[in-house]
Amino acid sequence: MLAIRTNPCNIRMVRPSSSVQKPLTFNGADVSGLIERGDKALNENRLSEALKAYKEAQGKNPDELSLYRKLGKTYFNMKEYKSAEENYNKYLSQCGNDAEILIELGNTQRKLGYVEKAIKNYEKAKELEPDNDLANRSILEAKNDLLRIYSPERAKREKEEYAQQNLKEALNITTQYLGSEYMKEISDVTIVFGKTEQMNGTSNIAQYENNKKTITVGDSYVYAAPQVIAAYLVHESVHAKDKDSYTSVREEQDAYCLAAKFWIKNSGKVKDPEMDYAAELYKKSPSALSDRVEEIYVLRDPKISKTSPNHPPKSRQYNTNTKRGKAAVQSLRKYDYIA
Repeated sequence: MLAIRTNPCNIRMVRPSSSVQKPLTFNGADVSGLIERGDKALNENRLSEALKAYKEAQGKNPDELSLYRKLGKTYFNMKEYKSAEENYNKYLSQCGNDAEILIELGNTQRKLGYVEKAIKNYEKAKELEPDNDLANRSILEAKNDLLRIYSPERAKREKEEYAQQNLKEALNITTQYLGSEYMKEISDVTIVFGKTEQMNGTSNIAQYENNKKTITVGDSYVYAAPQVIAAYLVHESVHAKDKDSYTSVREEQDAYCLAAKFWIKNSGKVKDPEMDYAAELYKKSPSALSDRVEEIYVLRDPKISKTSPNHPPKSRQYNTNTKRGKAAVQSLRKYDYIA
């Protein structure tokens, strides 16, 4: 595991399924209600309900091709990878190449152990969208997986070297954006690539642990562009700067807005689905992004507080250092990991 100590010198924003849906044709029966029900269930990780809704829709309208990719995503999340692969292939055979689905198919094939097939699909996705960072990092990671089969020590060494350099570049970009004074406030924080906790079956992209003073970026991001990693470091820096184990809707909104502003200024040509979506909402209006963040975090944790000690700034609603604030603190929930 790579660790870098910050010094003065130097969490998934998920687009709702329905918002990325290809236009529905409904050459047969109108099954939009069933699809909406399935999308809602899928977004809320109620996978059996999503599968039931999509299968019912498919039974009523076999010509609605979007259901193949929706079923592929549902089966993938259910870890039924053969069924996921089958549905993704059906979608691509009928609708032509689609970078997003090619990547999802590649991810499915890696789970099945078909690494070479996965690489070919990632490369097709990159041909379609040369700036797609998810396609690029998937290629690099899959090639390292392939190398590990034949030369595990070499694969491990090469990945560690790549991670070391990539994280340094990302940290440098983060420091340039936040400034040395900001970074001084989190100079006791260690940044690592590693395993992150799961929420609703999906691993956090990045997270902050106050008791360890550590920001962990998910190890699936080792091969991400440094701008992508930096965006999540910017996000987690908001949590690290507070130096406490509390988060809130407002704190998450502040973190996402800061990361979105960073991404708008620093992404260049790099495309990342989560950060592109956050930036898209922020450009529409900061409140549009904040509303989506609130929706996501309340869904993940219905008990999350609206505000926390430093969010909004200088808030006196919670005070963790005085007896007067003791009762108020009890309404805050401590977190082992803040994503």
